[in-house]
Amino acid sequence: MSDSARTARFGPSGPCPVSQQSSLKWVDKAHSLARPLVELAGAVGDASPVAPKIVEDPRDWAFGNFMLAWLDPAGDVRHVRHLPDASFFLRLLGRTYAPVFDKRPDLAPLLLDDSRPEMSLTNDVLQIQLRSADPGDDYSMIRNHALMLFIAALWLDEPQRSKWLDLYDELVTYVDDRPQGRPNLDELSACETGAFTDFVELAPLTLDPATADELLASDHALDRILDYQLYAAVAIGLLWREYRNLGADDHEQWYRTQLSELYVRPDYLNASWTGNR
Repeated sequence: MSDSARTARFGPSGPCPVSQQSSLKWVDKAHSLARPLVELAGAVGDASPVAPKIVEDPRDWAFGNFMLAWLDPAGDVRHVRHLPDASFFLRLLGRTYAPVFDKRPDLAPLLLDDSRPEMSLTNDVLQIQLRSADPGDDYSMIRNHALMLFIAALWLDEPQRSKWLDLYDELVTYVDDRPQGRPNLDELSACETGAFTDFVELAPLTLDPATADELLASDHALDRILDYQLYAAVAIGLLWREYRNLGADDHEQWYRTQLSELYVRPDYLNASWTGNR
């Protein structure tokens, strides 16, 4: 990670509430948009009502402030649970994307509006309606989950949609232009495992504003998490590069293939990760 990526300079300077009104609007929109995709998923699809739920008690948060939204598939109505505030999460992304924001400051305001919190909730609306969504030993939050976040980016309104896709494309270029390039698949897996270890260990530090600020400003404590967030964004960018080369008439078949066949495979995006350089 470059020195510029170690500076907590991008993202909001104060609270970013995720209100019930906003989350309801996003989830309702995503549920409507997901309906034809769940149908295209065939046997993988598992259509269900979905509702958001704010989780106020930090003891019930998945990984402190590191994870803005997470799934609760129990019950007749499945829930996308989420934090009441997105500021820490957005500032973390600000550190992750800093090398591109330094080059493209026009993209930095993306972390100051509601577009990324919206994506955090709407991608889960789709995933919670797919039978492949339960993470197993082979499920990768970098490689497999990229499809959910990519589709959530496509669902954004303009101009945020185009700007986020531009950012993800720039992040692919940034990683590929580094002397070390992309990590290989073993290194990618180790990065993901290490990041989730750190999510658990460091989560308590994200709950107090003072320790959270210190953590975001630290030189090395977040290295594995920042790399994880960076490579997750690269995976989204790789899907965008594939999708944008398709004709409009090919989009439906692309969704069908991705959702019903490829997404359920443990090697999802492996070929793109290693062969799309």
